[in-house]
Amino acid sequence: LQQKRTRRVGGDDSGIFLYSNPGDIEADYREAVLTYGAEIANNSIGSNVASNGFPCELEGSYSVTSAVIDAIVAGSLGSPMRVVWAAGNERSNGRCGKTYSTISPPAPAKNQIAVGAVNSNDDSMTWFSSWGPTDDGRLRPDVVAPGCQANDDSGVTSTSTSGGYTTLCGTSMATPAVTGVCALLLQDYKRLYPGAALPPNAMLKAILVQTATDLGAVGPDYQTGYGSVRAREAVDLLQAGSMRQGAVSQGESRTYLVHVPPETTSLTATLAWDDPPAAVNVLPALVNDLDIVAVGPSGTDVHYPWTLDPTRPDSDAARTQPDRLNNLEQVRVDWPEPGLWTIRVHGYAVPIEPQSFSVVATPSFVDC
Repeated sequence: LQQKRTRRVGGDDSGIFLYSNPGDIEADYREAVLTYGAEIANNSIGSNVASNGFPCELEGSYSVTSAVIDAIVAGSLGSPMRVVWAAGNERSNGRCGKTYSTISPPAPAKNQIAVGAVNSNDDSMTWFSSWGPTDDGRLRPDVVAPGCQANDDSGVTSTSTSGGYTTLCGTSMATPAVTGVCALLLQDYKRLYPGAALPPNAMLKAILVQTATDLGAVGPDYQTGYGSVRAREAVDLLQAGSMRQGAVSQGESRTYLVHVPPETTSLTATLAWDDPPAAVNVLPALVNDLDIVAVGPSGTDVHYPWTLDPTRPDSDAARTQPDRLNNLEQVRVDWPEPGLWTIRVHGYAVPIEPQSFSVVATPSFVDC
């Protein structure tokens, strides 16, 4: 999505840019989708709270613009839209903090793919990339990608506003890399399923998370999300066809089967859904709450998804309870018992029903 040259994205000067003032975003998306047939949008923009001198308490909050983004992704323009958004560079300034709870609006939205930045040469954390949690404890970013470099020219080769190329660092550099991977996934999806509707943003997010390389402590964290995006592995998963789409209402469940061969090191399934937009600054921002569990061949061995403790953001992820905060969940079983496993998606609290969802798994789903 390229913003129109005839007007700036901010629209007018009322409110706070990309917080209480979403500017022309909705109008620009409408034109891009309905007039030009855009299928995915890169958004290397943010409110830059620390550097712009905005109140620090805006970091991590679910804003007017966040709700607009969630509505667009969920289909407010007539069909679902795929959106990738930079998590922000708030730690580079330090005015509002150098560690956790530094996600810049509107990145605390729920439905976009939120991207942080690591160094391209070694996947180490950059000195600027914003960290979660959001004010209501949700995970941000979802994933990370190359946004700087710790050696050589110390950056990512990028176009310059004065023409030609220059070297830059930022989540604005990492986000287009993820958007490009998503574009490749959409291109291959069209080849594999000609004439079928394109997958929603939730499906792309689930595939990226499922195939990302975990960084740091085992499981997701508020620095790197579910890890560093891997294009080849994402395309391989798409081509294997191990993804499903479904929908549940309040109290309903959908089950999917995975056959686990002997000596399998792990069983992993990722669930994502494009949640309805929430009220501004409501805690929690999650509207529809779905659950995912993996059930062993005996039918009694139940495994929960990863959860993080937002009151202790530096603590490791646990697998002891349902997730009540995020519209992105992953269950992983180490050295699973061989046999037929069940992946169950349940509508725990679905006030706006039905809720569609996407789920992917490794090993692959089987149809019986």
